[in-house]
Amino acid sequence: MTIPIAVLMVEDNRGDVVLMQEAIQSAGLPYNICVARDGVEALEFLRRQGKSAGAARPDLITLDLKLPRKTGMEVLDEIQLDSTLCNIPIVILSSSVSELKIARARREPPYNCMAKPNTFEGYVELVKIIEAFRKNAQKEGAS
Repeated sequence: MTIPIAVLMVEDNRGDVVLMQEAIQSAGLPYNICVARDGVEALEFLRRQGKSAGAARPDLITLDLKLPRKTGMEVLDEIQLDSTLCNIPIVILSSSVSELKIARARREPPYNCMAKPNTFEGYVELVKIIEAFRKNAQKEGAS
């Protein structure tokens, strides 16, 4: 029996959420996805506050940079400063190449910056890359 992998997807675009979920299903990955629609909701989920009081700690976070209420960069900064969260692997996603360059320059592992695909096939490839990244981060964390 495969143990589900808890993934927090921080994304405000419903279309991107659906594409990612369908790509995960198509790739046959045992992901259990929780979605946070903005940066404030993401941090509440991670800190298990409010309606997320019973939330499980995610094994992986996918983080959009363009979010309402609190940007992805602000969320990332808060995660990096929190010793209980900073070791969760993070995949930063954006449609903006310039934002990805800034994120790459400012951050330390375990994270990965990737451009959002614009096709379903691109999302299937993206989830395969995300899974490889997660496995690698898991190995590094175990050593």
